[in-house]
Amino acid sequence: MMDFNLAVNVIATGLIVVFLALILLIIVMMAMGAAFGNRKNEKKKASVITPKAPETTPVPAAVPVQSDDGIEEEVVAVITAAISAMMAESGNTSGFVIKNIRRTREARPAWSMAGLQQNTKPF
Repeated sequence: MMDFNLAVNVIATGLIVVFLALILLIIVMMAMGAAFGNRKNEKKKASVITPKAPETTPVPAAVPVQSDDGIEEEVVAVITAAISAMMAESGNTSGFVIKNIRRTREARPAWSMAGLQQNTKPF
């Protein structure tokens, strides 16, 4: 027969250990959040305090872009403009050249995606 005091001691010890571990995890996560969160805030504060003046860089001569998949020139121009805007926003103003644009292969075939959606649909 089981001793009632032993059962109470085991349950109490288990609960105390679990809650202490959870509290320790919370403290560790808060410390990591404080350590890594300050880095992002410092970068934002630095950029707000000292905004950069727009730099004028020489634009390289237009290089004809080859499109293997028959992509229209307008689409190529839009892709190039988007890449240029992203690089200027990140502070990288060095010249870049897009030599080739081609379509990427889809991650999964259409039938595979349909089966995946059907099997993961909520009940």
